[in-house]
Amino acid sequence: MRRICVLFLVSLVQCVYSDSAINSAITYELNGGRFGDNLRSYAIAKWLSLQYNLPLLYLPFPYSDELMIAELEQSYSIEADGGFKDIVYLPSSRELKLKNNNNALYVSHWRARVKLDWNSQVFVEQLRRTIAPRYHIDKVAIPAGYLSVAVHVRNGGGFVVDTEQEKERCPLRFVPEEFFIDQVARIADMFPDQSIYVHIFTDHPQPAELAQKFHKTLHNDRVIFGYREVGNSHKSYVLEDFFSMMDFDCLVRPGSHFSRFVERLGTNKIVIYPYSVKKNSQGTSVIDVVAVKTRSVKGWKTTKYVIA
Repeated sequence: MRRICVLFLVSLVQCVYSDSAINSAITYELNGGRFGDNLRSYAIAKWLSLQYNLPLLYLPFPYSDELMIAELEQSYSIEADGGFKDIVYLPSSRELKLKNNNNALYVSHWRARVKLDWNSQVFVEQLRRTIAPRYHIDKVAIPAGYLSVAVHVRNGGGFVVDTEQEKERCPLRFVPEEFFIDQVARIADMFPDQSIYVHIFTDHPQPAELAQKFHKTLHNDRVIFGYREVGNSHKSYVLEDFFSMMDFDCLVRPGSHFSRFVERLGTNKIVIYPYSVKKNSQGTSVIDVVAVKTRSVKGWKTTKYVIA
């Protein structure tokens, strides 16, 4: 019996390697960014793998070993390159023509202008399976009886590339604290009869300062605040915050890939984010349109409000 099992395993391995000599596959380049940026790189390759029926070779990135990706996807290795006839780097902007039977390893660029269909339930459910906790995660506790609001305040808590130049280049990603305060006030107006719990998810090293500013500016007794009291930085509580934010009724976010994926994979009923900016008379970028998305059984409905 043991001899039969060994022969079966040898045959199975030979079959896998034989298939790999014919089939193509796809992997992706990492971008050196934060967690949300790497999720985007992975999601582009995942979308293309589904569209062209290509096996995905998963390239590890920070925190991915704590996700189900590490168990459900086939790992990429440098040695794998030698098993393919060609390595094809996909252009960042041109019509893509991929084949699943020409023994090529396709490598998608992290800036690839690939339009992902976030209304595709097959695609989203695939991501929910792989971008899921591999181990137990202690998520933020939401107090009972409150409308819960997750506020993602990203202001560059020590991350090396979050310079003033980068903040000016990406004004939708680095939005002023006043934007978040205004949107919490908007939610309070939308639900005038409810008590509201606002949790500030941030890389700010002193989140209590943010909470105090929010409370003082809003001056609304129906709104209470929560935050992690110690240890905040750009590299702490990354997965805990990511999966916690998905459970909140409302999400107020910047134009960050991190919280975009929270919106796409989570259960938030309302999502508010800056839609566009314009230059004021001093040449500074200011938010001029805010988008409010509401979820229903038919999907998302987006309403835009001009504020400047």
